[in-house]
Amino acid sequence: MYRKINKKINKKINKNVLYVIIVIIILFVIFEIDRNFDGNIRNPMYFYYIQAFPMPLIGLYNTIIRLITPHQNHIFNVNEFNTNTLLQSNWKIIQNEALNIYSKKDKLLNMKDIGIMGNFDGLDKETGKWKVFVLKWYNNTLENAKKLCPETTRLIDKCSDVHAAMFSILEPGKYIPLHKGPSTACLRYHLGLKIPKDVENCYIKVNKQKYHWREGESLIFDDTYTHSVYNNTNEPRIILFIDIERPLPPPIKYINNYLCKNVAFATFIKGVNDISEKSALI
Repeated sequence: MYRKINKKINKKINKNVLYVIIVIIILFVIFEIDRNFDGNIRNPMYFYYIQAFPMPLIGLYNTIIRLITPHQNHIFNVNEFNTNTLLQSNWKIIQNEALNIYSKKDKLLNMKDIGIMGNFDGLDKETGKWKVFVLKWYNNTLENAKKLCPETTRLIDKCSDVHAAMFSILEPGKYIPLHKGPSTACLRYHLGLKIPKDVENCYIKVNKQKYHWREGESLIFDDTYTHSVYNNTNEPRIILFIDIERPLPPPIKYINNYLCKNVAFATFIKGVNDISEKSALI
């Protein structure tokens, strides 16, 4: 009799465990959908969980972050970041150095030429339309940047939550197709430095919402949501483009901080970026 009772209890426990596993899987899929073209699931490769390793691992981490921060959306309040206060209050200094860099634009690399930033061939097909000058890449401030932009690099080095930084220059007529970043570990920070007078025709769309840059003003968004960029003007758009650490509650905050500062993980993210940026194109 006791054996029968134990069997029934075990069966019930096993069923409950199975239900929990199913619910967890469903949650993972649901929370991954919002990263895949705003629910557009035309192509199953947009789902990290059914791609080759290590994509499911990143998908899992992204889902965990979303589950513990349900209040966080695709746009963040810039005033909650000390880094923004420092950079925005010194934007004129940063602008001067950016304009000096732009005066040598013929010598600058195109975004698609920068191997460390992943495969941008699909996003940057036209040579000379998307120029960049890298200042910092995952805790390594470049020596060349220190020489040419001493004040900007000095400011960036004061920001412990900045893990990558560059000047991003979009020439007139440049369009960056819909795409998404791979990891929720960092957010994307933009500080307007040189914005076309025709502000209305120079903008970014994040999660189907349009945002305009303005000189001396900043924007922080979750780049794992799909976004596209337009410069439909006859002037260049220059911004300070940064990967800034996502604010999280402990203990996940400390795990995230370790991952962002770990050189091996930075290399790992680079590999993930190669895959996800290319597969995210429309």
